[in-house]
Amino acid sequence: MNKNEALVLVNKREHNPVLTTKNTHWANLSLYGRNEGWWLNIPFTKFSEDLYFILNSESSSQFVLIHIPRNIINKPLLIFRNKDGTADIFIEAVNTRNLSNSGALIDIQSNGTEYDFSAYQVEIIEYTSLKNNTEFLYPEEASEALKEGSKKTITVNTYERNPKARLNCINKYGVNCIVCGFNFEKTYGERGKEFIHVHHLVAVSDIGDEYVVDPIKDLRPVCPNCHAMLHRKGNISIKELINEIKSNK
Repeated sequence: MNKNEALVLVNKREHNPVLTTKNTHWANLSLYGRNEGWWLNIPFTKFSEDLYFILNSESSSQFVLIHIPRNIINKPLLIFRNKDGTADIFIEAVNTRNLSNSGALIDIQSNGTEYDFSAYQVEIIEYTSLKNNTEFLYPEEASEALKEGSKKTITVNTYERNPKARLNCINKYGVNCIVCGFNFEKTYGERGKEFIHVHHLVAVSDIGDEYVVDPIKDLRPVCPNCHAMLHRKGNISIKELINEIKSNK
């Protein structure tokens, strides 16, 4: 599990892209002396915003998700070790083999105040629980790690995940891929019945928070392969992809 995978999976589960690369801080298990836990370096200015920590344990296939509301820690400079304008934090877990019994999540960094993060909204998430409760995650659906300062694009979004919008789209256009015509039930039988992705015709970057999706106008059924190709190396239209398939043949 890496940061991008965790962000996309959690956002899909919630049907709401709350976690972003900017407000979510990721750490893998490491050692501080004889203690196991997670190193985090959080700019002090970040505490004025909603913050999320993902503390990952690959060995137990789990991670800790912590939500810290904005301005709840209003004097971080006095609470955490100061390292070049950032809070230098090491959060210890007593039991890293099973994070469900991790104990208190305390910053044990020297010159800190042994701050306890257990007081916030803390959730222990199993990798399998995320993957079993979401549809396939394809690499093209995740936000790619770009150079600092570059714009990030997430090609799967809440509009495509909305179950009502999805159902209305399928009721209108069916479950055959509108690009290549593939039908999962014909190939896989009962296992593939009614399975299909839906694709948003409007570029995600053009959609505002108050945008109301029209399932008939805005969505189309596509198979995962065509969905990935529509988003790969820059978004293209369904018509353009159909033409590329024809020219390739």
